[in-house]
Amino acid sequence: MAWTYGRTFSLLGSMLLLAGAPLSGSTVPDHPWCGTSHAGMAAQVAIHRDQQRRLRESGKAVRGTVQAERVGDVAVLVDDGSMVVQPNPLDLSNVGIQYVPQKKGGLVASPSDAAFEGEIGERIVLGDDDSREIAFPKKFRFRFFGRVQSRLFVHSDGNLTFAVPDAASTDRDLNRLISGPPRIAPLFADLDPGAAVDEGGVYVLTSAAKIVVTWRDVPQFGLKNRNTFQVVLYPDGRITFAFGTLQAREAVVGLAPGNSGAVQLLDFTTSLPSGVLKTGVAERFVTSRTFDHLAVARAFFREFADVYDHLVVFLDFQQSLGGGAFAFESAVKNEIRGIGVPIFDNTAQVGSRGRLRSFVQMGALARYPADPETEFLGTNSTLDVLGQETGHRWLSYLQFIDDNGEASDALLGRDLAHWSYCHDSEASDMEGNDWQDDGNFFSSVGATDRFSPLDQYAMGLIGAADVPPFFYIDNCFNPAAAPEVGVRIQGSRIDVAIDRIIAAEGPRVPDFRKAPHAFDMAFILVAEAGQFPSGESIAKVDRIRAAWVPYFAAATDGRGSLRTAIQLKPRR
Repeated sequence: MAWTYGRTFSLLGSMLLLAGAPLSGSTVPDHPWCGTSHAGMAAQVAIHRDQQRRLRESGKAVRGTVQAERVGDVAVLVDDGSMVVQPNPLDLSNVGIQYVPQKKGGLVASPSDAAFEGEIGERIVLGDDDSREIAFPKKFRFRFFGRVQSRLFVHSDGNLTFAVPDAASTDRDLNRLISGPPRIAPLFADLDPGAAVDEGGVYVLTSAAKIVVTWRDVPQFGLKNRNTFQVVLYPDGRITFAFGTLQAREAVVGLAPGNSGAVQLLDFTTSLPSGVLKTGVAERFVTSRTFDHLAVARAFFREFADVYDHLVVFLDFQQSLGGGAFAFESAVKNEIRGIGVPIFDNTAQVGSRGRLRSFVQMGALARYPADPETEFLGTNSTLDVLGQETGHRWLSYLQFIDDNGEASDALLGRDLAHWSYCHDSEASDMEGNDWQDDGNFFSSVGATDRFSPLDQYAMGLIGAADVPPFFYIDNCFNPAAAPEVGVRIQGSRIDVAIDRIIAAEGPRVPDFRKAPHAFDMAFILVAEAGQFPSGESIAKVDRIRAAWVPYFAAATDGRGSLRTAIQLKPRR
């Protein structure tokens, strides 16, 4: 599940008596640090396969040569060059690409020498992170990945979607390309047509013969560069991309069927024409090195036992996780019903034979304090961050049936995968706050300290009868805000009982009597090629691991326990 979401809030204890606005307290901290998404695995699989392809083509196939050692209860992996993905700056200026549907299904991508369409139609008004709906002419029929479309949405960020517009997000990455609605992305980047000068902007031409969308001299947000490109749709399903001058250096280019469908990564300047593609197709352009997280899991399982529910990974070097993420969780398998998560199994993709449930990437070890109990990230200590990232295996996705008989996500906040700032989560590691009802106001008295009874129900540690009623604050100022302590807000208290959750999600299966209460987690430290970690780094990971075991027990009120011993793979 991937990957990152970012919101920056700087409400300084405003004294305005607006419903839900903070009345007093500290600044709400910046919050770009955690990510989870049920679509993330498809993107990671594509990145891993593309990395393996690039290594083969460069003659540097290094599969199976990662150095792996057990040092106490820490698994140490030393990269062999397969885990770090090298930069790939945008190189499509003055290039053309066409996608041609095939009679037996799929499409072929190939170079195109088609010139820019001279007639580009009318300029449409698009601001930053904006979209406009465009209806097709009655005689225009366009089929995209098997479905006939009657309209599209033109987005400022260099892409078109079908059926629905894409929600605004800080991410313009591969995961978002494939996880949203069906999408055509000639240049998926953070563009701002509202800042274009002179004749710059986005233009649309519709006719029975073709649909033309042109981004003309459109800058990236906050920059003064210019990017010109065009996409043309034809009634027979053909799609062409034409690129003029591109001054951006990072983007995602390609097509995606949507809803987390598979995608194949290609190099559009060296790998075309392609074979017949029956999945999405794209190329990632990045200016800094990235990381192949699946390579870590696969390397681990080549040497260590496949007996873990979670892999918890730290890096012994500085490395961006993409999109500004500080840490993230990627879901591998879910067999539980009634927690708001679909049933899926991606264990084969990570080298597990069905056991692994969750991959947690904690990022660079150096960013964490020496004492794992020290708060350093808003209200979070290292152990609190671990609580949230490992907790995403079960949390937080629950809806409930409201008084109108409709499913409500009012308990949910950031990306509908964390508790709402307005939810009285009893200081859950999954966000929300511990709200004290003062009558006319609510005061936040705790944050990110534990797993609430509702959390423990979803985790399978207690039954529904053991979950007391809880509440959220209606008309709260921002459900996606980061937790904080010492703030007073106004709003209306809405009480919710667990039976409302069960009415929306169904009962948890298996229930707490059959669900496991003890979990196995492996702690892994990854080092750069040729750089075995120092004893100090290994000791730091081990200190976090050792502190995490009693923290988890206390956070679950003694109902959950952990095993963190590192076991080598049995040898035949």
